[in-house]
Amino acid sequence: MQTIPQLIEQFSSVKHIAFEQLDNEIVLVKVDNSFATATISLYGGQVVQWQPKSQAAPVLWCSEQVQYKQGKAVRAGVPICWPWFGAHPVEKNAPSHGYARLSGWHLSSLLTTPAGETELCMTMLDSLPRGNSVGNGVTNVVAIAAGLTIKVLIGEELSIELVTTNTGIEPVTITEALHAYFFVSDIAQIKISGLNQCTYVDLLDDNMLKSQSGAIEFSEELGRVYLDTAGDCIVEDSVLNRTIRIAKTGSQSTVVWNPWLETASKMDDLGATCWTSLVCVESANALTNSVSIAPGKQHAMKVVYSLAKL
Repeated sequence: MQTIPQLIEQFSSVKHIAFEQLDNEIVLVKVDNSFATATISLYGGQVVQWQPKSQAAPVLWCSEQVQYKQGKAVRAGVPICWPWFGAHPVEKNAPSHGYARLSGWHLSSLLTTPAGETELCMTMLDSLPRGNSVGNGVTNVVAIAAGLTIKVLIGEELSIELVTTNTGIEPVTITEALHAYFFVSDIAQIKISGLNQCTYVDLLDDNMLKSQSGAIEFSEELGRVYLDTAGDCIVEDSVLNRTIRIAKTGSQSTVVWNPWLETASKMDDLGATCWTSLVCVESANALTNSVSIAPGKQHAMKVVYSLAKL
């Protein structure tokens, strides 16, 4: 992973940027441009914070017990689930949601756009099988011959594009998600529109197939994978008087999740209280919406997060 001196030398001409190295050698990129502040972790290639300067409240949620540890996913912002979503289909000991969010990433480019936004491009390290393992003890049994890059554009809107390149000689099949955690006033006071009449897999009811009727509202733990849906979703928050729009391309699934009290209380980086201020709306290709990529070809999944007043 790049060191702070290396990053400063390479990107010293870029404005509105600072670098921070944590005690465990994890490096954070700090952005403070005219439009927004943001924090990106080179562990996991992950946007962990983004807040337009027009917003008094955060947009992305971060756990009060957030932990930056090698080998542990960071519960904040937009973790990357790749090259599989959920449990590995064969290897029960493989890490949940894949190894991208547990890997080191290389900051390959960093610039200020003519409009004053900040653009970063990162490449996942150890993206090909080498020897007996791929980064963080991920074995060749589950590693795939594919490279992964991410482009992040930080401004009044947040754009994230995840690009998978098949570097092997055989087709590869992936599932994936941008596991966005959004900050809300109160999970019991919000609703999510854009998924009416969509079919979903209820992860909390033996994976039964069901159909959504109207907007999504919350009164208990909820975990659903909406299939064959490429449209925008909108999180409506009447207390904060705002909407968060999630627009996407290259994604055929949407995952919606909130753990509620009982499940959250069992999670050491979540706890018994802060679950009330989060909702996950994940742009994905999950379950039956897997993606097959031919040798030498790419697949791109892109999301744009934007805000408006109610």
